[in-house]
Amino acid sequence: MQGKLTRMLSRYWLLVPLLLLVLVARNWVEETPTSADAESTIDMQATQSDYYLEDFVTQKFSIDGALEYEVSGNTLLHYPEDNRSEITKPDVTLHRPPVTWKVVSEKGMLVKDPEIFTLQGDVRVERTAQNQSVVQILTKDLSINTQSNLLSTTSKVTIDAETWNLEADGLQSSIDSGKLNLLSNVKGHYEVAN
Repeated sequence: MQGKLTRMLSRYWLLVPLLLLVLVARNWVEETPTSADAESTIDMQATQSDYYLEDFVTQKFSIDGALEYEVSGNTLLHYPEDNRSEITKPDVTLHRPPVTWKVVSEKGMLVKDPEIFTLQGDVRVERTAQNQSVVQILTKDLSINTQSNLLSTTSKVTIDAETWNLEADGLQSSIDSGKLNLLSNVKGHYEVAN
C-alpha cells in the first residue's frame, strides 16, 4: 500500500508547484485596487443628468417682463454638478429692441452664473435691426455672455451685409449696440451705392 502511495505522489509531484502558482495568481488578481486606481475612476454622479428635454423651447424674461432670450433645440441634458446644460442643434434668439440676434449651431452649452452660451460647429448669427440691412456672421465657435451682453470668438469669422463683407480672426461685439471689434487679420470689401 505504501509503495502504491509513493508511486502516486511521485507521479503528481509537479502538480503541487503549479497549484501554488495558481493560488498566488488568483490572490493577485482579486487584490483590492490601490489608491491610484480609486482616484482614476469616474464619478458617475457628476456625469449623470438630472433632466432631459426633446424638441424644447425655453424663454428668459427680464425683471420688468421683457423677453430677453429664447432657446430651442433638438435635445437638452442638464447636469446638476456644475449647473450646465448641453444642447444639440441650439437656436438662440436674443431680443434687444430694436435689434434681434438669432444664433444657430450644431451643438452648444449653457452655463449659469454668469449665463454664458458656448456654441460650436457651423455657427450662424443673423443680426436684424430696424431700417438696417441684415448682418450675417459665420464662424466655428462663439461665446455669448448674456449678463455682460458680449458675443466673442477667437476663431475665423466671415461677416456679410448687403453692400459689404469682412473676414477676420476673432470678434467681439456688444449685443446691445451691435458694434463689431475685429481682432486681427481683417480683410474687407465694400460696394459704393450709386
